[in-house]
Amino acid sequence: MGVILKCRALGFKYGKTQILDDVSFEIESGLFYAILGKNGSGKTTLLHCLNGILQPDSGSIEIEQQNIATMSRKQVARQMSLVPQEHLDVFPFKVLDVVVMGRAPFLKMTQTPSAKDYRLAMEALKILASENLANCNFNRISGGERQIALLASALVQTSKFMLLDEPTNHLDFNNQYRLLSKIKELCRTRKTSVIATMHDPNMAMLYADRVIMIKNGHIVAAGRTEEIMTTTNINTLYETRTIEISTLGNKKFFLPESAVAGLKINDKGR
Repeated sequence: MGVILKCRALGFKYGKTQILDDVSFEIESGLFYAILGKNGSGKTTLLHCLNGILQPDSGSIEIEQQNIATMSRKQVARQMSLVPQEHLDVFPFKVLDVVVMGRAPFLKMTQTPSAKDYRLAMEALKILASENLANCNFNRISGGERQIALLASALVQTSKFMLLDEPTNHLDFNNQYRLLSKIKELCRTRKTSVIATMHDPNMAMLYADRVIMIKNGHIVAAGRTEEIMTTTNINTLYETRTIEISTLGNKKFFLPESAVAGLKINDKGR
């Protein structure tokens, strides 16, 4: 696995407020990276800088040794896709039409999608085992199904690199795991590189190959998931005391100490 993206000493400000400061890391092909941090830590801003939506004040971002500052928006879009945290209702398009929108970076200004574009869109839905959604109205399917459709649109745009902003946001219990399992499968089978901002460290433990922890615009820890996910690092990141819980299969999970204390009180009261 080779390095596909390099971020060097990245800095970004909104006005006079420093949002990102001296952020550096590398992304390898075919791995799932989770970005963890509290609200307002700079996670979404980082994704938008990587995608070229925002222009950094300092530092550099290279995709396969090419600085994105020298690339057009269309060139960047052909290299990486972005699935945002929030999405508005679109016109009553079929899901297949929404997925085809991912082909926009490969079309000329007035060019309409071809039969090939629709074939690629259907293939993306099949990869995600969701071809049954093709003719459904995008506005009338569930939140989890919409996320799958948007993931398919990102996949038909490029399977090389995906940026996902809180991909499980607003999803129910089952669909959170279903979606992340499909994303993990893309990393394994198609060598897709994924960077996903996440709130839940336990989701990162389950699915991420690497973790990048951001606090107040700085990276406080980064590396292999099993090495970075410690109570010390999580305590620092979320400014709380955390308990590590071991499970079958030597997996570990984390709970705030206050939640564990509450469970013990309830147990005593039975």
